[in-house]
Amino acid sequence: MKINMPVTQRDVELKDSLQIVSKTDLKGKITFVNRDFLDVSGFAEDELLGQSHNVVRHPDMPPEAFADLWNTVKSGKPWIGIVKNRCKNGDHYWVEATVSPYVENGQLAGYISVRRKANRQQIEGAMRYHQVLKEGQNWLESVKTKYTTFKRNFTLRSRIISIFVVVALSSLALGYNGLTGIESSNARLSSVYQDRVIPLQQLKVVADMYAVNIVDTSHKVRNGNLTWAQGEENVNNALKEVDKQWKAYTATYLVEDEKKLVAEAEPLFVKANAVTATLQSILRSQDNKRMAEFTTSELYPAIDPLSDKISQLTNLQLKVAGDEYAAAQANYIQKRNFSFVLIFVGLGLAGLLGWMLYNAIMPRVQDAVRYLLSSAQGIEHEAVIRTGHRDELTLVMDSYRALRARIDFDNSEAFSGIDRIKSALDNATIPVTVGNEFNTLIYMNHASFALWKKMSPELAKRHPDFSVDKLIGSKLGPYIENEADRANYVSPLSETKMLDTTIAGRNLQLTFNPVTNPEGRYIGRMIQWVDRTEELVAEQNVAELIEQTVAGNLNQRIDATSLPPGFLRDISNGMNRLLEAVINPLNMAAAYVDDLSKGVIPDEITKDYQGDFNIIKTNLNACGSAIKALVIDGNMLAEAADNGVLTTRADATQHLGEYRKVVEGLNATLDAIVTPLNMAAANLDSIARGDIPDRITDHYNGDFNNIKDNLNTCIESINALVGDVQMLANAANDGRVSVRADASAHQGDFRKIVEGVNETLEMIVGPIGTVKVAVETISTAAKEIAQGNADLSRRTEEQAASLEKTAASMEELSSTVKQNADNAKQANQLATAASGVAVKGGDVVSEVVATMSSINNSAKKIEDIISVIDGIAFQTNILALNAAVEAARAGEQGRGFAVVAGEVRNLAQRSASAAKEIKELISDSVSKTAEGTRQVENAGNTMHEIVTSVKRVSDIISEIAAASSEQSAGIEQVNEAVMKMDDMTQQNTALVEEAAAAAESMMEQADELMNAVSVFQLEGESQVKHTAPVERRVTHNPMRGTTSKTVAAKSAPTPVSTKPIKHATKSGTDDGDWEEF
Repeated sequence: MKINMPVTQRDVELKDSLQIVSKTDLKGKITFVNRDFLDVSGFAEDELLGQSHNVVRHPDMPPEAFADLWNTVKSGKPWIGIVKNRCKNGDHYWVEATVSPYVENGQLAGYISVRRKANRQQIEGAMRYHQVLKEGQNWLESVKTKYTTFKRNFTLRSRIISIFVVVALSSLALGYNGLTGIESSNARLSSVYQDRVIPLQQLKVVADMYAVNIVDTSHKVRNGNLTWAQGEENVNNALKEVDKQWKAYTATYLVEDEKKLVAEAEPLFVKANAVTATLQSILRSQDNKRMAEFTTSELYPAIDPLSDKISQLTNLQLKVAGDEYAAAQANYIQKRNFSFVLIFVGLGLAGLLGWMLYNAIMPRVQDAVRYLLSSAQGIEHEAVIRTGHRDELTLVMDSYRALRARIDFDNSEAFSGIDRIKSALDNATIPVTVGNEFNTLIYMNHASFALWKKMSPELAKRHPDFSVDKLIGSKLGPYIENEADRANYVSPLSETKMLDTTIAGRNLQLTFNPVTNPEGRYIGRMIQWVDRTEELVAEQNVAELIEQTVAGNLNQRIDATSLPPGFLRDISNGMNRLLEAVINPLNMAAAYVDDLSKGVIPDEITKDYQGDFNIIKTNLNACGSAIKALVIDGNMLAEAADNGVLTTRADATQHLGEYRKVVEGLNATLDAIVTPLNMAAANLDSIARGDIPDRITDHYNGDFNNIKDNLNTCIESINALVGDVQMLANAANDGRVSVRADASAHQGDFRKIVEGVNETLEMIVGPIGTVKVAVETISTAAKEIAQGNADLSRRTEEQAASLEKTAASMEELSSTVKQNADNAKQANQLATAASGVAVKGGDVVSEVVATMSSINNSAKKIEDIISVIDGIAFQTNILALNAAVEAARAGEQGRGFAVVAGEVRNLAQRSASAAKEIKELISDSVSKTAEGTRQVENAGNTMHEIVTSVKRVSDIISEIAAASSEQSAGIEQVNEAVMKMDDMTQQNTALVEEAAAAAESMMEQADELMNAVSVFQLEGESQVKHTAPVERRVTHNPMRGTTSKTVAAKSAPTPVSTKPIKHATKSGTDDGDWEEF
């Protein structure tokens, strides 16, 4: 605070309409003051901006008041209080100040203080409060003040929290009590279910597995209702289920009595399981007799005590479950009574606190409603009384007062802003009008008034009642001449749009801008009016000029003299000069291109042009030069081709772009033509000189590839012809005159050449070959016949001796076979008689076996009946046992039923004993009968085997007799054949001697024919080939000496000369072996 400022203690009376407003930053420095602030305080604006706000604080204000102010606003809440401020001259004034934070761009920017005149009551109360802060209080008043402050600061939030805490604590206590009761009940119910109900079911399963499943399975197997394998499977499954259920039961909670009973049951389980193991072995061995004895003597005595012990455990489960139920009932009563107490206490406390909350809220809410209604109706009212409480309702009303003060200030500022905007629009040079949502004119600026004033004479002619002064409050749409434009003018507006229309003969451009409230609702429109009458005339002239230019009429120009001086006339003159500058170069370029299109290359353009037009000239000259160079190179290549000079090429580097590609294409075309032609010429030249070239492997395209293929075909044909000729020459040199070339591998004249060569060889070789083959064939045949005759003579003599021995052996074999056949017939008759006797014995034994089987079946039926009786007795015993268990569960009401069940059980046991004895007797008879039946069956099987063996022996002897007869007949036939063979052998001996003489004569004829053939000489044949046949003839002639000389001659080596003689000694008559000539 500025303590050096003057203080006069003079109170300045404020007007009721004054609203003193200031803003500070977060540090309390002034950033804004309004006009009322300056008028009342006497300060200038520059004296206050940037200064601390305590520059206007009066020294009588206690620091505690401002400390409360800053603490409140820094917490984000508005502060309302009575403040004494100082003027610049030392005077003071009392105001009711409403200070609240304000936000800019989402951030706390500072604080705004709105002050209005304070009434006398508020001033006196503030002075008393300030006096107390300065002078202090005694301890009693201090205690009262602290109590009052506590009561006043006991906010609605605290009161609601207190009620919530009381209700919550009561609910928690009640819920805890209920949850503990539920938990206890759940634990007891879980114990009953887990430790009593489930064990009952487990014990029942264990009892049923022993008393029903295992025992019942033994009866069903014995009666044939189950197979032995099924019975064994049932017993195994029952033991597994017993083990599973008993372990599950013993894992539950067991009381002491229950543990004792379980300990007593364990040995019984061991005994029952041992007996059950015996039952399993009986089932595996399928011993029906042992099964009947075992069920009564061992199975029942082992299972009955265990069933009784399980019944005791079942009764104990029921007893313990009853104890659990009684404990749960006592716990329920205790929890219920405690819940009633908690409910009554909680309701009482909640009701008391609710009544206190009601008294603290409702009276002030009613006052607040009254204040708000007064504000809504525009009626000034006193401030909300703030001496009783400082809670949320007080904060609500303080916020309301701060909001109202802020709204009043904002409205004042808005009105000032609206005045500034109106002044700016009034002085704008563009005509502007504003209409409401019904298109009624509510504002027009000075420029708009002048525009309509200028159009008023014409409008008065068309609308006699028109007056510019009467436009406000009327609608402007009817003055628009075009009906469509009038409809567009009044159409709904959602965004900015433009409209070109005509009013009073003037062309106007209207720009519509919608005016909306902060919620976006349309509340009116602002229209900008632009008079475009002179501008449209200029635009029409330019459009006509452009249209004529596009149409090719380049002589059209704008008449600038018809336009008003200024911008539009200057633009028109510039357009005319622009056309003049463009048209001349275009005409030049058009003439140049026209000459090129006609094939005429024009001379170079030498006239000067400026800028881009000079570039056009340069490009046209370059185009002409490029075309000239292309034509020159084309003519040069054509002239060279006419002269036969195919190596000439154009220089493509002298051209650019596509012209270079054209020249390169011409060069490539010539290369593609010349290269195949050179290749074809070179190959044809080689062929003409007799030098057959290799196959062409270079790659060519199109027709050039066809030329390559044809040349390759020609080369291949010539090579094939030369190859065949060479092959025939080589074969002739080797003496293989029968070799021929394949004429089908050649075509045309080449084929005729090969065929002629082959025919010539055939004409030469045919006669000589025919004679040669005949001579060789005759000579070879004569030698083979001679040798064969010698061998045949020797074998004939040996065969004659063998036949004599064979004839003697056959006679001895024939007598032996006849004797065997007689013995086999006698044995067959004896075997047939023995077979008949054995069959009769087998039939008798079969009848005995059938009789014993009938006796055995009857005994088994009697035994099955006794087993059924035994099963019924056992089932009765089981039912009696279950009835006893149920009677034990029923307690006193089931005692009589238990006695009856016991008597029934005794009767069932006695019936079972009697049935057991009868069954044992029947079983003994059945076993003895079965033993006799088995022995008779063995005798019958033995007799049947004897019969079968006798029949088999008889069949074999019959077969032996038949075979002996057939052998005797066959031996006689063989004997006759041997005699005939002896006769034929004698005749063959005579024929062999005759054939030997004929062979000697044939060999002499062959030697003479060979000498005759040797007279013919083939071209290129040596003299050695003529002597070979003579030497061979002399060597192989059997008529030259004895047989020993002939053999020596055959083994002697053939004389050789410069070539092997094996070609001359080829034998056989195969026509395909001419190469051996």
